[in-house]
Formats: sequence, C-alpha cells, structure tokens
Amino acid sequence: MAECLAPTRRSLMLLLGAAAAGLSATSAQAKSSKSAAAYRGAPNGRQSCANCSWFNAPSGCGVVSGPVSARGWCNLWG
Repeated sequence: MAECLAPTRRSLMLLLGAAAAGLSATSAQAKSSKSAAAYRGAPNGRQSCANCSWFNAPSGCGVVSGPVSARGWCNLWG
C-alpha cells in the first residue's frame, strides 16, 4: 500500500505550533544590566529614555533591567 506524503492539516498545525513555541522562547531573553548598556541618568543630546521605543513609562525599559529615568540614556537607545 502506498503512503500519501502530501502535507495534512494536522502536520501543518503541528509545525506552526512548534514555530510559535520557538518564537516565544527567543522573546523571553534576559535584559541587559545598566552597566552593560552604559546607562546614565542624563540624556545624550535629543536622545533620552522618554523618546526611546523601549521605554515603558514611568520608569521601565524593555531591554535594560531595573528602573530607569525618563531623562536617562543608554547605548541601546532606539
């Protein structure tokens, strides 16, 4: 009896589930320390934590661990 090697809906769903699990694992990486990011409590020209895409008001950051000032800056600014 010949087996059908055509992809099935079940195999597609299993593949998508495995891919989604891999994506969530990579987004759960550790944050950088303030010293590793060269964080300082003063802005760098017009760049500051307040206008960085990683900043979470009032004092959070998506890539640097611990509280940060809205007037601060680090080399991960973006």
